[in-house]
Amino acid sequence: MANTIAGVNLAQVAEETLPHLTSCFAPLRGIVTDFSADISSEGASVATRIPTKPTAQDLSSGYSRSDTTLTAKTITLDTFYGFVWGFNDVERSKSSLMLNDLFITPALDALGTKVFGDIWNLVVNANFATSSTITAANFDRDDVVDLGTTLTDTKKAPKAGRTLWCDPQHYGALVKTLNSAEFPGITAEKAEAMVPRVAKFDVYETDLADANGENLAAYAFHRSSLLMAARGVDSTGAQAAGVEVENVVIPDLNLPVQFRRWYDPDTGYLKYSVGLLYGVAVGTDMGVRVVTA
Repeated sequence: MANTIAGVNLAQVAEETLPHLTSCFAPLRGIVTDFSADISSEGASVATRIPTKPTAQDLSSGYSRSDTTLTAKTITLDTFYGFVWGFNDVERSKSSLMLNDLFITPALDALGTKVFGDIWNLVVNANFATSSTITAANFDRDDVVDLGTTLTDTKKAPKAGRTLWCDPQHYGALVKTLNSAEFPGITAEKAEAMVPRVAKFDVYETDLADANGENLAAYAFHRSSLLMAARGVDSTGAQAAGVEVENVVIPDLNLPVQFRRWYDPDTGYLKYSVGLLYGVAVGTDMGVRVVTA
């Protein structure tokens, strides 16, 4: 049985992180995901199949079967990342604060940064050749409509399941459109600097949307263009050794994140860790990059 250290239940600590976990990984709602609590060894692959859009047929003369096409995409679970932190007996004795608990949120932020960075690094010209040049100063809701038109007309993307990721400058430009006369008064969106759904897009801001060496600023896409898979991590050995383990599944995403806590008697450190086993891959080409030059 896993030990409970210092009278604090790790399950409670992990449960209290759910709101922050949900916020950290919210943009993942916009991509195709295959998350499961099933245990999988590092390096294993997950096959995700994307259906090709069929053509309607005449049923008046009978129900003849038409061929269907599923495109297989392989996602390799080759990334096991997280963060480990801890304080020794003396450090914890001198502090009136729960030092270890204070670092849970920064640790989650670090993990979220790593995951989104890996996905964002796939958004390059080699994978998604279609682009639109729009500076932040000129980016508005009309441009989002145009991006949607390109997805529909050029990329033949379904109208459902669309997302727009923006760097802070382009997101801020969209926020300013809420201050125009067509949105009078104080609204929740204005108060929180939030962009509501625009032209069938869910819009997310991230300071991790760097230029990728290609002047990239935003990405408008159908969910099938980016893929991510994750699996639970085997903790049998850790628990047998007395390590406290708690697996947390993020609501709506079903993303399995693992927390661990243990005491090292040799060094006097009470340690925590948070970890995630995952992989990312390119799916379809149904995406439009927004570049600044």
